[in-house]
Amino acid sequence: MPQMSAPGHTRREALRLFSAGTAALVAGCRAPARPIVPYRDMPEGLVEGKPLFFATTLPLAGAGRGVLVESHEGRPTKVHGNPLHPASLGATDVFAEAAVLGLFDPARSRAPLRGGQPVGWGALAQALGAVAARDGAALVTGPVGSAAMAGQIADLLARHPGMRWFMHRTVTPALEVSGVQVWPDFDSLDAIVTIGADPLGPGPAQIALAKGWSRARRERGLRSHAFDSGPTLTSARADRRMSLRPSALPGIAGALLAMLQGGTAASGPVAEAAAILRAAGPGRAAVLGDAPAASGTIARINALLDAPIRHLRPFWQWPGLAPAPMPELMAEMEAGRVPALVLLGVNPVYDLGNAFAAAMAQVPERLHFGTEADETAAACDWHGPLHHPLEDWSDLRAVDGTQALVQPLIAPLHDSRSGYEVLAMMLGPEPGSAFEILRGTWAARWGDAVEERWRQSLHDGVIEGTAAEVLAGPPDVADAAAPLVEAGGFELTQRPSPSVLDGSFAANAWLQETPDPFTKQVWGSAAWLAPSDAQALGIADGDLVELHSDGQGARLPAIVVPGQAEGCITVHRGYGRVAAGPIGSGVGTRVAGLGTTATLRATGSRAEPARLQADMNQHGRNILPTTATLAPTGPPPPSFYTQPRDGNLAWGMVIDTDACIGCNACITACQSENNIPVVGPDETRRGRHMHWMRVDAYLMEDGGHGFQPVPCMHCEHAPCEPVCPVEASVHDSEGLNVQVYNRCIGTRFCQANCPYKVRRFNFFDYADRQAFENQGADLLQALRNPDVTVRARGVMEKCTYCVQRISAARRDAKKENRPVAEGEVVTACQSACPADAITFGNLADPASAVNRAKADPRHYALLEDLGTRPRTTYLARRVPDGKEGA
Repeated sequence: MPQMSAPGHTRREALRLFSAGTAALVAGCRAPARPIVPYRDMPEGLVEGKPLFFATTLPLAGAGRGVLVESHEGRPTKVHGNPLHPASLGATDVFAEAAVLGLFDPARSRAPLRGGQPVGWGALAQALGAVAARDGAALVTGPVGSAAMAGQIADLLARHPGMRWFMHRTVTPALEVSGVQVWPDFDSLDAIVTIGADPLGPGPAQIALAKGWSRARRERGLRSHAFDSGPTLTSARADRRMSLRPSALPGIAGALLAMLQGGTAASGPVAEAAAILRAAGPGRAAVLGDAPAASGTIARINALLDAPIRHLRPFWQWPGLAPAPMPELMAEMEAGRVPALVLLGVNPVYDLGNAFAAAMAQVPERLHFGTEADETAAACDWHGPLHHPLEDWSDLRAVDGTQALVQPLIAPLHDSRSGYEVLAMMLGPEPGSAFEILRGTWAARWGDAVEERWRQSLHDGVIEGTAAEVLAGPPDVADAAAPLVEAGGFELTQRPSPSVLDGSFAANAWLQETPDPFTKQVWGSAAWLAPSDAQALGIADGDLVELHSDGQGARLPAIVVPGQAEGCITVHRGYGRVAAGPIGSGVGTRVAGLGTTATLRATGSRAEPARLQADMNQHGRNILPTTATLAPTGPPPPSFYTQPRDGNLAWGMVIDTDACIGCNACITACQSENNIPVVGPDETRRGRHMHWMRVDAYLMEDGGHGFQPVPCMHCEHAPCEPVCPVEASVHDSEGLNVQVYNRCIGTRFCQANCPYKVRRFNFFDYADRQAFENQGADLLQALRNPDVTVRARGVMEKCTYCVQRISAARRDAKKENRPVAEGEVVTACQSACPADAITFGNLADPASAVNRAKADPRHYALLEDLGTRPRTTYLARRVPDGKEGA
């Protein structure tokens, strides 16, 4: 971090600089030269100081998730889940929460380019029209979830029969197998076995599947067993987990099928999995798998179980449209049969590497369109910036087939265009606006009811009566062959990053600083090794290793991960970008070119990863208890604080560790809501990260992982308060432990005295003059929540229970002469959680949901023996049948 001022000034020089600064400050406080004119006609629904909320849809890997976007005077500042949309049901994920930072990203592409030089859109439109008319021209898009865009592509191919359309995919929704989307009915499921699948992992189906999973667990005690090659969010929630190489997964599926058909086997994980499936009964159990080598066997198991799952047509399939695969495009380009190439919203040069770049170099005319000037843009002749989804009109299908409209929250910040307008330029001669194209598509379907249905669909954020086509049954596919592993080699599993996905979010600083759920690594990637393999090779955390696979190599640090399968390495895609702006370029290592097997060599060098938590061991302290290890609680220790009385407000929170899936949505939601700055990898390594909410990961007694979200405890007997010499840390009348920023002098005594380590100190001016990379840009001031103070250097900060939301609810209740209603105050972390793991409310109300949660037998307080009487408490993780790991 840069210093606030250069050292070595004399006292006289310092006084002179101070005087000059004071004069400039006085001059800067004068009235503006032009008068400020108030609204002549106030916009409908706008009340100064109160936000508006608009329903829209955000894309992820081509599929939509419905959201409500909070807007302050025309500035989108916060994303919330849309309770009416089945893909979000009121919750969000890390990618949706970070969308506002992507909108105001200073490194976004701002104007069209040709050969790196600015040009106008008129020249680009002429080039597109000429390209479309060339026989053999190719259009490349990602998976198309828009009905309007699918119609445009169909029109384009009909008008130009010589043109071909190719689809480039880097992320597949969970449970999409062999071109069919498997969709479980969690309301009918009592037992689930996953074989290589991660339905709770990152992707466009995560929120909906997590909602269903947690609801079944909470209401009926859903039992689950998992078989996989490394820790996943799904296996972390399973009652029992077995790690094994990917090549062994088909054998597990075969053994499970044999047992369910009447075979016998010795006791073990497969026998236990078969037992819970049988106990659930017909129509109440399912096996979910993503392993191609076991897909046929899994389909037969589900038929035997009469599993309550639907087989849907994938969101990207449209009648009469069949995109060609990318390998076919590469062959055509290498043969010189592609005269022109248009790439819309994709980055295959990064995803597919040098082979694609070399093939694309054979194409005479190359045009790229995207929100950033990425690796593919650098290899093209033309580049045109696309609108951010919060600036655009569109429509999107969810993974389950539900369609919704996308509406802009703000006028385009740069000289960008919609993807619809790019395709309209190719269709010519009169390109239409995105709104006209979208409206025309749905007007053709709705006829005379278009006006009413259009307004209702925009208001609700979902189009009524839309759903995916349900197929007759699972695809009739045979099990694929398992990979061959050479002697001394490892099987290699590649997964999308839980922080940057496939690399398309690499330029987002919030996501780069969002930790991996299991290793807590930020700002980079690593190779996960099993403890036994690391010991045999003499490799420790942070040792730099070299992977070789399919003629490609990758150097990255190793992290030893308990629960990783022996003989298997896990790596994450999305890193190693070279054209992702100052935030994403050069972070981590690209692994997309590696195959399914690899050899590993220790280099003898070190590359210490930046991690927010390195020790996941509980050291016998039972920090994250289960119902089998939960100690009985005695009466609360005495306190000087009065007990809450009926009619007063006394805020408290209960977090259910049995429901938490460790997805980190709460962390990013808190960051967005509370103007929390990014500090970068160097400050993170010094332990100076600023997150108010963290999600600790711990190893459980059965070898699995558990998660424990940790905000401020808001202790009734807070150790941070008596040590502050200026009373900056105090209690308010509603039981909140509050931080008075303008009193704080930065002694950090409170931080040292907090046993929960939830206080964060601004060692530098992270939010403004000493921000990391471009995070102090003026444009980013627009995404600040105006209801939350932006803290300065030398100030302590921490979780406030979203006091600004409490204050707003209190004011509304006072104006209406009523008490604050139950559920009226929802914290940012609570609203984001897809597993509904967080309950917040008024402890003074005996009937409140938070009091019902505290009455649960699983209730406990973190470090209860210290006598701090925290207002934030927990529910222990369930262990079925009272047996650990059963």
